[in-house]
Amino acid sequence: MSLYDDEPTILGHGRPGGTLVIRQGPQAGMSFPLTGGEAVIGREEGLGIVLQDPESSRRHARIVMQAGQYIVEDLGSTNGTFVNGVQLTGPQVLNPGDSIGIGQTALVFQLAGVQVAPPQYQQAPPQYQQTPPPALKTGGDNKLTQYALYGCGCLLLAAICALLAVAVWIILNPDSLEGLGMVMIYLETLA
Repeated sequence: MSLYDDEPTILGHGRPGGTLVIRQGPQAGMSFPLTGGEAVIGREEGLGIVLQDPESSRRHARIVMQAGQYIVEDLGSTNGTFVNGVQLTGPQVLNPGDSIGIGQTALVFQLAGVQVAPPQYQQAPPQYQQTPPPALKTGGDNKLTQYALYGCGCLLLAAICALLAVAVWIILNPDSLEGLGMVMIYLETLA
């Protein structure tokens, strides 16, 4: 028996099997041992793990121990719960090193005595998806495309202005619609 086997923890008595360590967010560096059968995570006071994160829901997610495995599930949160950058759509088994994203907070799941490498994301986490659109990248072909689009936009704007000028002219001079025939002939010569 170890010195800490019966020490009270945030979730009760006993040696923690799993731990959540906050790696990113307002409480970075804090850790929460998972010793009970269930830990609810959120902003609400009195929960197993209280987050000081304005983007987390009051009762955001839950971790339960079932058949010797830790399982995380979203509790209908507003912003969703992510494991290794992928949004949960149902309960998911946690593996050592998995990253749980809740709002601006990233928690890493650790299992006592297990060392792991950082998680490999199946897709980039939402906060890192900041690639510029292809039209804004630098390069010769993209610049040519960008200038062509600007030119087309200017031509379209000029055409719209010409049509508006004709419409205003007709509204202000309704009795001189015979001038409309001349405008139509002029527009045909432009096309």
